[in-house]
Amino acid sequence: MMVIFMITLLYAMKTGDLYWSILILLIYNSKKINIESVYRISLRIIIIGIISVLFLYLIGVLPDVLTSRDTLEQIDYNRHSLGFYHSNVFPLLIFYLEVYYICIVKERVRDSVIVLFMIFAVIVNVFCRSRNAIIISLLLSVFVILAKKKENGENKVLYHATVLSIPVMSIFSFSMMFLLLRGGIWNTIDTFFSGRFRLAIFKMRRIGFHFINVMSNENFINDNITYANGQDLSTVVLDNGYLYIILRYGILVLFFYFFIAYLLAKKNKRNICILGTIVMVFIANFVDNDLVDYSFLPFILWAFNDFGTNNVIKNVRVKFEKIKEDK
Repeated sequence: MMVIFMITLLYAMKTGDLYWSILILLIYNSKKINIESVYRISLRIIIIGIISVLFLYLIGVLPDVLTSRDTLEQIDYNRHSLGFYHSNVFPLLIFYLEVYYICIVKERVRDSVIVLFMIFAVIVNVFCRSRNAIIISLLLSVFVILAKKKENGENKVLYHATVLSIPVMSIFSFSMMFLLLRGGIWNTIDTFFSGRFRLAIFKMRRIGFHFINVMSNENFINDNITYANGQDLSTVVLDNGYLYIILRYGILVLFFYFFIAYLLAKKNKRNICILGTIVMVFIANFVDNDLVDYSFLPFILWAFNDFGTNNVIKNVRVKFEKIKEDK
């Protein structure tokens, strides 16, 4: 663990990005922790944050930022942020509150609470008009209500879906940057996702692909793009979590998230509600970028809270010696 921590410090010195150093410390200090308490604390923090932002918005301290769904044409500014920095934030926070609640109570999920989350999601969507957030929120709610009626047991389909969700969505996201150049149906798909992949192409052309990206935060953020219509864009915001990881940190770092998906699936392979919830979180990161955000942090801590590197090394050594004996 110390070696990994030192590597992340060297990376931070080069890039100015301390995220991985902080994450390693959190993982190390969260071993054997009660994961439910992590989700409870995270849930309370988000609730306090939402109340604080809405209060500051109502008294006029924070602005109501109006945004357009079309990232290129920038027309119809009818999406309200209600004090948050973007109109997508509040709806996604409602989604994560529901996710945290499910992860806390697990099979004790109450239908009345899920319905309440559905009502909140619909009300917030009236103002924020976050299409993707309302879709995944309602899908999660319906799934949990239906999954509750089934007995818990190992569901191989859902287990494999959890393990493969991140690899599949990463490959599709990566491929879309090239398929989009062909036009046709790929343009239609990109338009449905508000031009996310087209924006990622701009970023890709400037910084390229890396196994490990050691570019500084400042260089990564500054894009200074001019559209054909003369509109200037100082920085490209990557709203696809998988493309953000690939372009910001490098392709190899994506395997870290593959491993997280595997560990979470393994821990919860007999709990249908939790597996489905985890898949929904992975889907949410297809249309948002939370993989290096506070909202995804509880899942990382859950994946590693009983993970021992010494045991892994020991198991690998035992298997290697067994192979030698068989020969």
